[in-house]
Amino acid sequence: MVTPRENSGVNSQRVKGFTLIEVMVVVAIIAILVGTVVLRIDFRNAGTILRDTAQRTGLLMELAADQAVYSRQQLGIRFHPNSYTFFILAQDEDGEATWQIIDDDRLRYRDTNIPVEFQVDISGLPIVLETLVEELDNITDEEPLKPHVLFLSNGEMMPDFRIVLQDPNGENRHAVFTGEIEPVLVEAIE
Repeated sequence: MVTPRENSGVNSQRVKGFTLIEVMVVVAIIAILVGTVVLRIDFRNAGTILRDTAQRTGLLMELAADQAVYSRQQLGIRFHPNSYTFFILAQDEDGEATWQIIDDDRLRYRDTNIPVEFQVDISGLPIVLETLVEELDNITDEEPLKPHVLFLSNGEMMPDFRIVLQDPNGENRHAVFTGEIEPVLVEAIE
């Protein structure tokens, strides 16, 4: 039989190192630190965001065209340098039909994390765009605010249009335009 004193000679040369629990704690701390660093990195990809914004613009235009048919009302969209606004032709207090901004959460411009610039050609002619605030300040009885593109209750979308969305550097560009088979097409511009 081995006595405790004799056994102590065998264990006197203990191997020094880390236990499994100590290693796991260190790995967990490193993982938490890496996770916080990764969360602070901005994963914005201007090309992807611009493409998604162009596709969303095209889909919203199709939605407005469908809504005009189903509700039997005239809708429209007006572009600004960095956004757009949807309109509806409705009667005002005097009973006259006027274009009014739609208060529908679905039909509105969603702000992106990158600046998006719009360029609009209507029937081949470039349009000078102003911000909505500037346009509202310049409204007169002779020159009321009207949409650039109309979505009529009979299903027509007019006039022909080409909207170019680009980032401020012009590196990423997408076009939303009138299609012959499909009403609205979206494609990248090289």
